[in-house]
Amino acid sequence: MSLRIRLVLSIALLLLVSLATGATAAWLRAEHSVRTEMEAALSVGQHTVGSALAHLAGRAAPADRSDEEVTALLTRLVGAFNGDRHLKVSLHQPGAGLIASSSLAVPDHPAPAWFVASLDVPQLSAEVPLPGFSGQGLWLRLETDPAGEVSEVWGELGDDAVMMVLFSALALPMVYWTLGRALRSVDRLSKAFAHVAQDASAEAARPVAEAGPPELRRLAEGFNRMIERLAAAEARNRRLHEQLQTIQEEERADLARDLHDEVGPYLFAINVDVTGLLAAAERAGDPVMRDQARSAREAVAHVQQEVKAILGRLRPPGLSDLGLGAALENLAAFWRARRPDVAITVAVTPGLHLGEAGDTAIYRIVQESLSNAIRHGRPRDITVTVAPRVDGLTVEIVDDGEGLPADSPSHSSGTGYGLRGMAERVAVLDGTLEVGNRPEGGVRVRALLPLAAGHTTLSAREAA
Repeated sequence: MSLRIRLVLSIALLLLVSLATGATAAWLRAEHSVRTEMEAALSVGQHTVGSALAHLAGRAAPADRSDEEVTALLTRLVGAFNGDRHLKVSLHQPGAGLIASSSLAVPDHPAPAWFVASLDVPQLSAEVPLPGFSGQGLWLRLETDPAGEVSEVWGELGDDAVMMVLFSALALPMVYWTLGRALRSVDRLSKAFAHVAQDASAEAARPVAEAGPPELRRLAEGFNRMIERLAAAEARNRRLHEQLQTIQEEERADLARDLHDEVGPYLFAINVDVTGLLAAAERAGDPVMRDQARSAREAVAHVQQEVKAILGRLRPPGLSDLGLGAALENLAAFWRARRPDVAITVAVTPGLHLGEAGDTAIYRIVQESLSNAIRHGRPRDITVTVAPRVDGLTVEIVDDGEGLPADSPSHSSGTGYGLRGMAERVAVLDGTLEVGNRPEGGVRVRALLPLAAGHTTLSAREAA
């Protein structure tokens, strides 16, 4: 869930809590208000009845009136309370019961029964005796009815609730829109960080716009400075890798030259001397010397073969003289002679040339991939392809072996020196390396080298 949605939901929850708190406070105020209103209505009713009785008594003595006149006067007094919202007045006589009663006003929008019950306002009542108007014990009863006041409170609460709901309905979209504008810089930074993490290259990252609130603007400035420093560090690291590869190749070339120029002639001289000793032993008929000379000649031949193999590993044979295709074919022939059960196919587009460093890197990638496949994968078929593409060069080695184990380290984070060396060589050329299992089985090693690495295509005459 995005930060924007979380903030909107948090504000919505806050609004709900505020509504609930306001409703509780309004309910408490409503209960107090209705109770106070009922008490006031009863007090006003008692005062009104008392004033009316005093007025009637002042016009004529009660004793001078008949019972029917008194009852009629009191009935009219009770009727004067018809339509009252809070107070109901009734005339009673012992034995006869209820003689007259006023009617309450009917609310336009009655409150629900559950709301009336929730307020829990008691019904107040008072009895007013009339000893001076009749000897028959007439008396008035005053009773409060909170229904009218509760309905009025209910209407006010409903209006407040509608206003709060409308406010929330308008506020939440505004908050969502405002947060979207405020967090736009955060979205840009998040996408920029994701791009850096995905490409693993600060040079490929684009600077973000330094806009928005001051805090986010400072964050964007820091990000831009960070990718600038990372890009500079990557450039320095690439130059160091290039220098390291160059130094390594120079050291390999020096070692190969020393072995060839210094050790080779001595081995040849030893072989000549041992051959002379063998001939002398055969002429002298000395079997012991003859066997020792033969053993020495075999040892010298073995050392010469090992030196030749070391020279091949130190400096790709034929790479500078015959070209990349011939060198890779010689490498494949080396493994065919040792593993005739594995079919190795090499397909190199004629005329490809990536410079000495580039061709050496391609050779080493193929060399390491063939060695890994044959030593660990048990393949029956290996295909090596070096071909141009629109924006560079593709080197692909595919086998049908057992594949990499599930916990095998990748070329980017593993501890294998061979894979790490391939990745470093490709990184020096600004390329990318992919190592993984194929869906149909086996392993695919693919190196994508860009044109910026110095890739050129020779003409047919130059290739020849």
